[in-house]
Amino acid sequence: MAVTFAPNDLNLLSINAVLPPQHITNAALFEALENLCGRTAKRKAAIIARRLGVEERHLVRDLTSSLSGCTPSSIEMSGEALTQALIQANVSVSDLGYLLSHTCTPHTQVPPNASWVADQLNIEAPYLELRQACTGFANALQIASAFSLSDSRPLAIIGCETGSVYFDINKGFISTSQLVNYMQMGDGCAAAIVQQASQSSQRISDIYMGQIGHDKPSGFYLDGGSDKVGTGEMARFHHNTEEVKRNGEKLFELGLQAILSRGYQLDDFDYILPHQANGYIDSMIAKKLGVPIHRVINDSKVLGNLGSAAIWVSLARLVNSGRLKKGDKVVVLGAEATKYLYGGFVYTH
Repeated sequence: MAVTFAPNDLNLLSINAVLPPQHITNAALFEALENLCGRTAKRKAAIIARRLGVEERHLVRDLTSSLSGCTPSSIEMSGEALTQALIQANVSVSDLGYLLSHTCTPHTQVPPNASWVADQLNIEAPYLELRQACTGFANALQIASAFSLSDSRPLAIIGCETGSVYFDINKGFISTSQLVNYMQMGDGCAAAIVQQASQSSQRISDIYMGQIGHDKPSGFYLDGGSDKVGTGEMARFHHNTEEVKRNGEKLFELGLQAILSRGYQLDDFDYILPHQANGYIDSMIAKKLGVPIHRVINDSKVLGNLGSAAIWVSLARLVNSGRLKKGDKVVVLGAEATKYLYGGFVYTH
């Protein structure tokens, strides 16, 4: 259970989130299920929804048909998010030293999303994409930190997910696991501009990464790779809820232990930003840590679980909300159920 800390702090020059314009309530999801799959599916989804606590989300898919494309696409959202982040940071595309992106629902398997975004915005800098879910942000920061040791130019990081199109709304596809995905997940994107740290404010520090997945069954995975493509079936996400329940809480505990090992006390943090897994995450974390619930960020109630984009979107909403005062500290506790990774950082406003 060794933890890796990044070698160098970063400054967050800007961060911006983009959500699909289509705002979907649980009622709309229930209606789509009833129309395409019948009342039994709707009743099962309603039970799952109460357990998850997610009430709303934004989706790129059309709910009137069983299968759908993305509107807007991940490239359109990524381009918009990055454009706004560059404007906020007063950074031009020619200033960028590298473009990093992470997603588990790519526009194309290859070339990666980063290449399409580079085309769209005329970015000539090299790019790299992580095919990773909920802790993609932490590994991207590890890489950005290492790059910044030898290159002080700004770097762009994009996290984007459009997973709703992987759900086929028909009786032959749905199962309890798929209904959990249907009621839990949302779509969205965020982009951040970071640079080698030179000031104490807007600072990303204590960037950590660890994993406890050795010999554990995956809690969440997407098939459709070379081991499955021969079946000819649509790629789908699989959700092992029992394994996630067994291992998920431990990831948050280990993340907090990693941060506290750096000399912090829990009271040093004005806000706690955990991975946005469900609509009850604020009450769960607050009870576990004995802190007031208002100190725990919970966007999943209204956005769902945004996977690889979740931490960036929530941080963007917090940073741009005006709630933070200079010197406020936010501890980020990321957790990923694919093979039980944990990662995060401390943000000082």
